[in-house]
Amino acid sequence: MAEKVVSDELKLTNSPKKLKSKVWQYFGFRDGSPPDKATCKLCFTDVAFPKSGATTNLMQHVKRKHNVD
Repeated sequence: MAEKVVSDELKLTNSPKKLKSKVWQYFGFRDGSPPDKATCKLCFTDVAFPKSGATTNLMQHVKRKHNVD
């Protein structure tokens, strides 16, 4: 997985290739964060998603906060 260093303290790992939803282009995983939280690459907010892998919360965050369809 590729890592993106946003600042000295924040390091995001891209989502695994097995996660197919288009919404994953806007989210990554922060080192040391809980596995049920994804970090928005646009505003660096942690957004919860269920273990089932449903991305509804992630899609709603991107639509509401960043006006992305």
